[in-house]
Amino acid sequence: MYLRPFDPWKSKLCTCPPKYSINPYTGCVHGCLYCYASSYIKNFFHLREKSNIIECLKREIKKIPPNSLISLCNTSDPYPPVEIIKKTTRKCLEILKENNMKVLIITKSDILLRDIDLLKEMHSCVTVTITTLKHYKKLEPNAPTPIQRLRVLDSLSKEGISTGIRLDPIIPMLNEEEIETILMAAKESGVKHVIASTFKPRWDSWRRISLAFPDIALKIEKLYFKEGTKLANAWYLPENLRKEFMIRVSDICRKLSLTFSSCREGFPEFNSSPSCDGSHLIPDKSSSQEQVSILF
Repeated sequence: MYLRPFDPWKSKLCTCPPKYSINPYTGCVHGCLYCYASSYIKNFFHLREKSNIIECLKREIKKIPPNSLISLCNTSDPYPPVEIIKKTTRKCLEILKENNMKVLIITKSDILLRDIDLLKEMHSCVTVTITTLKHYKKLEPNAPTPIQRLRVLDSLSKEGISTGIRLDPIIPMLNEEEIETILMAAKESGVKHVIASTFKPRWDSWRRISLAFPDIALKIEKLYFKEGTKLANAWYLPENLRKEFMIRVSDICRKLSLTFSSCREGFPEFNSSPSCDGSHLIPDKSSSQEQVSILF
């Protein structure tokens, strides 16, 4: 199945509402050094279209309740450069629209602007990942620039489409000094919600970060591998440091009148929004959580 209940790991730290997830593509070409999906998806940085994705989605969508919440995407960007030609994601959106689904889009790409016409007709919202304004050339070598992403947010907001940002991941001593600047830029671009998360390295992402930022890696290595905690296949910063980061982001969001949530950090008490993933921004039609929960 391509359309699946979200959170295959059943993480105790996940506070997302019940929802489904679909990825029109396998892999990603952005080459982000911090990517976690590359640790469990073979040849992740080699993009390929899912086989028979449109035909399968047409069948699978009939098996879930109308008005369900669907996240697009959680392991790959739904708008890689090839999407300009393939239009696979657009075709998926058309199917979701026809079946009255709620859609949460997660992307870094300005190609999404092509589909504003569809998004305005759907019950949807968009969250854009912005990790850094300074180090993006090394940290996210093939992704659209942060300025392009802020322009996407501004354009969507002006069209009446609700937006949020994922300040993700926060990497100690690398992009932490940019937190307030990023949030202020997001506010100016019409963003309503912020989702924040700290860097949780796996074996391959740590290697990439170490090679690109050796001085910083040397300074934070102890935080992760001696003072931190390993959960599943990822290393977490010490709880007190993660908490400090989340409080900092939360306080700035409060000053900027933005709602806030953390992602898999273990501090839901700091969340100031009905949903952690931004899906509360979607215009309500009915209780999708009630409908989806029968499958969990």
